[in-house]
Amino acid sequence: MRNGSDIIAKRRCYQSHENATSHRDDALRMPITIDSIISGMEWAAENHLAEFAFSAEGHRITIRRGAGDAPLPAQPAIEAAQAAPAEPEADAVTAPLAGLCHLRPESGGTAFVEVGARVEAGQTICVIEAMKMMTAIPAPQAGTVEAIMVGDGATVEAGAPLMRIR
Repeated sequence: MRNGSDIIAKRRCYQSHENATSHRDDALRMPITIDSIISGMEWAAENHLAEFAFSAEGHRITIRRGAGDAPLPAQPAIEAAQAAPAEPEADAVTAPLAGLCHLRPESGGTAFVEVGARVEAGQTICVIEAMKMMTAIPAPQAGTVEAIMVGDGATVEAGAPLMRIR
């Protein structure tokens, strides 16, 4: 590692939504400059990498191919540092990862759950799509769906409340 900076590239191989594998290639290490970032991105594209990340002096930037149609707005560093993370409600189901939240198994289909529905522990209540991989989100406990806090197809961050089950 030079000057506390390095570029790390990851290769993700996708056979299908259900059978996706990933592995980390050997790190490509070089000083962080605009030229090295451009060279690294060109290298990542030539090697068909789905994700390219680099870090320098405590900052990290990750670039993902096909990560979504609209970029998320950036938060100012000072505001992010001062804001205390909100405690999720005790009975809130939160997103384990960032992605698109699907409340239906297919477009136009019946929702996994509705407000007022009784759910069992482990029952799929929604699916989060991240990098073309679908992750089923199970109900953590049996109960009744009190609220659905996201819309179908909404972009969610890791830790965002999805539903409330009592």
